[in-house]
Amino acid sequence: MKYVLSLSLLCCLILFSCKTQEAPQTKTETPDTKAEAQLVGSKWVLTKLNGDILNLSNTELEQPFIKLTAKDRGVGGNGGCNAFGGTFRLKDNQNIEFSQMLATMKYCDDNGIESVFMGNIHKAASYIIVNNELTFKDENGYVLATFEIAVENKK
Repeated sequence: MKYVLSLSLLCCLILFSCKTQEAPQTKTETPDTKAEAQLVGSKWVLTKLNGDILNLSNTELEQPFIKLTAKDRGVGGNGGCNAFGGTFRLKDNQNIEFSQMLATMKYCDDNGIESVFMGNIHKAASYIIVNNELTFKDENGYVLATFEIAVENKK
């Protein structure tokens, strides 16, 4: 009997003496709220692609644009012919990541503009907003796309 009682006491001591390890604190992402406030909710019209001024005069394309929404962290827009949508995530230091991107698949004679634009959205790693101009850059700092805030959003 003493043996069973001693064994039970020993098991209880071992069980309760084990310290549980606290979960490591994860760094919360705190994007630049001023830049985020301007970025999210505004319609941004594409003006430059890979640093070159966008020229749609010889195409049947509409003006490409992008719009990010805060509620569902959704992104939507038009590449000039096809509508697209997906999600985005803002990180520290004005870094951004787009994912789950989908687009309609209408045939358009766009001289490759739309496919380059959509590819560049996927490559975007950071953004900067200066004087109502939004620029997406890749992970090496190369300018992918430049947008101007749509007239209806200018204050």
